Amino acid sequence: MNNRQNPLRLNVGYLYNKPIGSLREVPVEVEHIEIDDLNVRDLRSHIRISRTREGLLLQVTAEAGVLTTCSRCLETFYLPVSTEFEELYQFPSRHREETDLILPNDGYLDMSSIYREYLILSLPIKRLCHSDCAGLCAVCGVNLNETTCEHHPKSGAHPAVIEQEESA
Repeated sequence: MNNRQNPLRLNVGYLYNKPIGSLREVPVEVEHIEIDDLNVRDLRSHIRISRTREGLLLQVTAEAGVLTTCSRCLETFYLPVSTEFEELYQFPSRHREETDLILPNDGYLDMSSIYREYLILSLPIKRLCHSDCAGLCAVCGVNLNETTCEHHPKSGAHPAVIEQEESA
């Protein structure tokens, strides 16, 4: 059901003429994939495709590592994320609004952009490579996870934590 060149392109055409209530479950496992500007590894997903009166309802759960940048030290790392979503792809004859997702006539559904959107939405605003990341020195710019500088004590604590302790 999956395509080796694009594992997020699914053949769903055989469900177009099935009775309402028919369903198919599709596991998706991808070691590494780039979706536009999003670098993803170890994508593990489960797609449940149900035939409805309007079209095909896709219920998806996904887990992956997304390449991102730490908010404190600016190092890149893979952040584990998980997401769940549902999308209804309507038959072309039932097209109602501009935002509706439409089933393609060829029966192949490219899920790449949908996965990209939901994986990005599952990223936290403040991304940390690890919870005790020391960040960068505000004066000289060195990565305090890798070395110390004369501007910070050798405790390795993040400057915000030190300021809170000093004001208490």
